[in-house]
Amino acid sequence: MIKKISLQKQLIVICAFIALALAVLFKIVDANLTVVIDKEMYDVLERSLDDFYAYHFSPKYEESDKQIYHFTYDVTHDILYSSQSISPKDSQKLARAFSDQLFSMLNTNTTSLQDKVKQGKRTIYYQIKKVDEETYIVSLMYSDYSKELMNNFKQQIIYIFYGAFLLLAVILFIWVTSLIKPLKAIKKYIDDIKEDKKASITIDRKDEIGIISSSLVEMKEELDKQNEIKEEMIHNISHDLKTPISIIQSYAQSIKDDVYPYGDKDSSLDVIIENSNRLENKVRSLLYLNRLDYLSGQVSDDVCHMKSLIEHIILQLNNVHDHIQIVSDLEEVDFKGKEEHWRICIENIIENASRYVQNIIKITLKENYLEIYNDGEPIEAKDPKLLFQPYETGSKGQFGLGLSIVYKTVTMYGYQVEAMNKDDGVSFVIKKKHLA
Repeated sequence: MIKKISLQKQLIVICAFIALALAVLFKIVDANLTVVIDKEMYDVLERSLDDFYAYHFSPKYEESDKQIYHFTYDVTHDILYSSQSISPKDSQKLARAFSDQLFSMLNTNTTSLQDKVKQGKRTIYYQIKKVDEETYIVSLMYSDYSKELMNNFKQQIIYIFYGAFLLLAVILFIWVTSLIKPLKAIKKYIDDIKEDKKASITIDRKDEIGIISSSLVEMKEELDKQNEIKEEMIHNISHDLKTPISIIQSYAQSIKDDVYPYGDKDSSLDVIIENSNRLENKVRSLLYLNRLDYLSGQVSDDVCHMKSLIEHIILQLNNVHDHIQIVSDLEEVDFKGKEEHWRICIENIIENASRYVQNIIKITLKENYLEIYNDGEPIEAKDPKLLFQPYETGSKGQFGLGLSIVYKTVTMYGYQVEAMNKDDGVSFVIKKKHLA
């Protein structure tokens, strides 16, 4: 429930909860403090009684500052007399507090007793001690001293509790405020992105909020990059589709008007067929690329036997590219993924290599490693990774989608691909991501 309100309101709720907890804790401390005060009172009576005994029941011994009174009971003569100069009325009033307990001790032969009794609004603490068979001493005092102790203790505890509460509330307020400010900045940054406004954020923190803000900045940079790629793709697709469509339309109209741009009908129709095939390949590549995006979240547990697949591809390519020597060094290796996807991936790499190769293409297959080498001209791109971006073409490239399909396929199955210049050619290497 508390998660549905703002941090400031959460802070108020937390402070209220702490205040309630302190109130309950204070009650518990108060109850325990009463026990401590009672013990202190009995200890004072014990010390006073011992001192009084040391003075040999002297009437001169008084402790008026703590209002401690001493009575001596003579068992033989059944006389109770006070060591202080107090009136008979006060003496009888005090005697009523302990007389029943004193006679109970006489009957049970108890040697010592501590207790307290309520008289009106005041409490009397007393201690009875047997000195010998003929004498009992009674020391007692009113609760004024205990109240003074209690009030002093409570006052100190209250100051400590509420001082601690105030300090904690200030710390919480400062902490929550330090959270609210960057969170508001993050919200504004997200709103600006959502509304397609110019957005910027600077949060100099190393905690989770700083990590989130850095991730948001990286996300925006990646989104901007993806938007640029999409815009470029749309531009390139429009351009690539426009040219063959224009050719097909113009040639079809010419043939309809009995005009043959290539001299005869068959040659002119071949141009239409060629551009239709070009359109078909372009659309097929786009659809397949989009299909890989869909399949990337639904990777199966299929396994492809790469050696037999590559041997089959080489056999087909030897008939198509009879001027290229394709050699191989293949081990019995399985790659994770569907055979259809790996076939298109390898064919695209070899098709790309065939446009640059001079004499030889070499395919090397080992455990979690596939290398396709050609002895053609080096890669001109400053960053070879750009070759795998959609519509990134080399000097002899066609659609700029083949290597993008390669990249999406290998990453979908947990592999990585890279293009690198060699001393006498170019290699495309596919390997598991965790391998160095």
